[in-house]
Amino acid sequence: MPQAPPSDVDITTVGKKRGLEIWRIKNFKLEPVPKSEYGEFYTGDAYVCLNTSPALDQWDVHFWLGEHSTTDEIGTAAIKAVHIDQALGGFPVQYREIQNHESSLFLSYFPDGIRYIQGGYDSGYHHVEDMFKNFKPRLFHCKGKRNVRCTQVDCKKESLNLGDVFLLDLGREVYVWMPPKSGRLERIKGMARAKNIANHERNGEAKVHILDSDWDTDEVFWSHFGGTEAVKSIARAKDDDENYWKRITEQMTLWRVSDASGTMKVTKVAQGEMKQSLLDTKDAFILDAVNGGIFVWVGKGCTTDERAKAMTWGAQYLKEKLARSHWRPEWIAVRYECEHLIRIRAILCFMNTVIRKRLLI
Repeated sequence: MPQAPPSDVDITTVGKKRGLEIWRIKNFKLEPVPKSEYGEFYTGDAYVCLNTSPALDQWDVHFWLGEHSTTDEIGTAAIKAVHIDQALGGFPVQYREIQNHESSLFLSYFPDGIRYIQGGYDSGYHHVEDMFKNFKPRLFHCKGKRNVRCTQVDCKKESLNLGDVFLLDLGREVYVWMPPKSGRLERIKGMARAKNIANHERNGEAKVHILDSDWDTDEVFWSHFGGTEAVKSIARAKDDDENYWKRITEQMTLWRVSDASGTMKVTKVAQGEMKQSLLDTKDAFILDAVNGGIFVWVGKGCTTDERAKAMTWGAQYLKEKLARSHWRPEWIAVRYECEHLIRIRAILCFMNTVIRKRLLI
């Protein structure tokens, strides 16, 4: 892995203000991302994101990797995340985020959803007038029932379907195409993203068109696709309902790592809905939150052996799960937290609360 040279950003100054800070990796350095571009990620780049709690006493460091980011960018992003962690005394929790498989926490930072743009930042247009002179139409697919992602796709009819929302970006005109079978939240997020493009990327010089009842008749929109014929339909994902979240809560497990008996044991404590009372600061615990990730927490009073066992067993646990399961994806992350009892308790409460809310949708 390459050694990163000194950053343009003074690492000692980060994490001193509440909220989100984002940098992209450029020439082995951190380059600040303008706030107007938060939520936009180039698939050929890597990013580092730091979220600071309102009380300025908790931090989450995420390094985001686009599907076409280079090995050097990936390595530098990981190094920079570690540097930020060290500058904040080792208190942050680190997350590795993969395009299309981001954690729920990461996605929560972007209420209007996130947008994937093909290529790297340097290949894009960043001056409004230059953009209008040389602009090529771009099509974005807005998909997701809860966490909506807008992904750039080929600007052709074959990319469209009747079940999702699409944005057609023509530079001075942005069309939000909402066919009848598209979801309500996708529509809301699609409109919000289009307004963001018009107001921030284009400095208010672009007009947004909402195609709802006229989704199949707007002449300008369809002139780019050659008519409405042969637009494919799409079925809703079977897991896009309450049955998915019911299965998720049933599969969550909590494990205790303890040598209190004289020998090191890893014991299942609970499965399904979790309670804070299950935690004990004298031991280490591993929470398998299914696609939410695997969390390893080391209690304040646990022994050195328990600490070591928890760290190694967390990784081994995931490896064995992947070997036995055909549906468990390889990008599931193991997250390590030391001396932060409140964080793992918050995770337990969060998982249960989110699942309960989703069961009521």
